[in-house]
Amino acid sequence: MRTRNLLLLLAASTALAATRPAANSAELATAIAAAKPGDTIVLRDGIWKDERIVLTSAGAPGAPITLRAQTPGKAVLGGASSLTFAAPYVNVEGLLFQDGAIDKGSVISFKSDHCRFTESAIVNYNPAELTTQYYWVYFEGSDNVAERDLFQAKNHMGPLVGNAIKDSRRNTVARCYFKDIGSSHGRNGMEIFRIWGYGGNEDMGDDGAFFTIDANLFDHADGESMEIISLKSNRNRVTGNTIRATLGGITNRSGNFNTIANNLILCEGRKGAYGMRITGQQQQVTNNIVERCDYGIMLVSGEFIERDVTGKYDPVKREGTPLGRVPRYGWVRQGRFTGNTFIDNTGPDLVIGGNYKSGWPGSQRFLLPEDNLIAENVIVKHAGGVAAEATAADIAPPLDAFHFQPNRLVNNTLFGGTTVLPGFATKAPGLAPTPAIKPLTSSDVGPAWK
Repeated sequence: MRTRNLLLLLAASTALAATRPAANSAELATAIAAAKPGDTIVLRDGIWKDERIVLTSAGAPGAPITLRAQTPGKAVLGGASSLTFAAPYVNVEGLLFQDGAIDKGSVISFKSDHCRFTESAIVNYNPAELTTQYYWVYFEGSDNVAERDLFQAKNHMGPLVGNAIKDSRRNTVARCYFKDIGSSHGRNGMEIFRIWGYGGNEDMGDDGAFFTIDANLFDHADGESMEIISLKSNRNRVTGNTIRATLGGITNRSGNFNTIANNLILCEGRKGAYGMRITGQQQQVTNNIVERCDYGIMLVSGEFIERDVTGKYDPVKREGTPLGRVPRYGWVRQGRFTGNTFIDNTGPDLVIGGNYKSGWPGSQRFLLPEDNLIAENVIVKHAGGVAAEATAADIAPPLDAFHFQPNRLVNNTLFGGTTVLPGFATKAPGLAPTPAIKPLTSSDVGPAWK
C-alpha cells in the first residue's frame, strides 16, 4: 500500500510539472526558488555573464528538476559564471560554459546527490595565468553523473575532474570528450582526473570512492603530462575509454581493489606518453590495448614504512594514519594482469619492479611486486627489443632480510622482441592477432550539438 501511494504521489507531481522560463538573472533566481519535483527551468538562448547558478530546490526520484538551455549549446555562460548542485535530484542539460574563468573552486560543483550534468560543454574556461588552480568539475556528493559532455582547451593548473576525499561515492563520468588540453610543463597537479576517497592512505577496508570513468575519449588531453587518470582511492572502475596522442598514462597512484579494463591507449609515438603505472593491492588490469607508447605497463616498487631500516628514512607523514605516515607508493600484491595486448611500444611492455630503490635511503622503495597473476597477455614488437623485464632484489644488508613471493607468469605470448622471464611463448610478429577493441570517435562522445 505504501509503495502504491508513493507511485500515485509521483504521478500527480509529474502531471502538475511546470515549465519555468528564465530570460535574466532575476527570473532565473525566482524559477530556481519556486521549482518543484518534475519542473523544467528553461534558460533563454544568448550570453549569460558572471552568472553564479546555485540549484537549491530539490527534485525527487523519478521526478528531477531540470535546468536546460532553450536550444542546446546556445545558452552561453561566460565571465565568472559557475554552476553548483546544492540539492538532490537535479538535472542540467545543454549549457555551454565558454571563454570565461573563475578564481578558485570549480566551474561545476556537485555538492549534493543524484544529480546529472549532461549534453553540456566547458570550452576555454581559463584564467590569465597557468598557475591559477581550480577544477572544471568537482564531486562532493554521491551518485552523481557527468555524461556526454565536452571539455576542451583547458590550460591552467588544477585537475579537470576531481572527487573529494570524504563522503563522495559512486560518481560517474561517461561518454565525455576531453580534447586539446594544454600541458602543465612539468608541474604536478594538472591531471584530467584526480579521484580521492577512502584508500588514499592504502586502507584495506570495505569502503572506497567507487568512481566510474567509462567510455570517454581523450584526444591530445595532456594536462599534467604524467597522470591522465590518477586513482587515489579504492574500488574504482576505469573501463572502455580511448586515449589518443595524450602525454602521461593511466595511473593507479594509491588505493586498492581498482579495475582498469577494456581501455584503448594509442600513444601514436608521442614521447612522454605511456600505458599504465600501477601501485597497490588486488588491482584488476584486464583486456586493455596499449600501442606505440614509451612503455606498456609498469608495476612499481612499493615503499616499506613499518620501520627505518637504515637510520636515514624520511617518511611521508600524515596525521590520522596508524603509523603517522603513508607510503610514497603502495606495494603491488595479489593483482591480476590478464588479457592485455601491447603493440610496438618503444620500451618494455611489462616492467615488474619499476623505480626500485628510487630516492634510497630517504625513500624505502624496495618492496618488489609479489604474488600477482600475469597471464594471457600478448606482446607484439615488430622492431624487436626488450618486451618484459623484472628487477632483481638487492640482497646486501639490510635488504637481505626481505623476501618476496614469486609472481605467476603463465600463457603469455610474445610476437617479436625478447625476454628472459618465464611464462612466455614466442612466435613470429607476422602471426600476431588483430585486437578486437575499436577506438571511440568524436561521434561516440560529447553532446550531440557539438
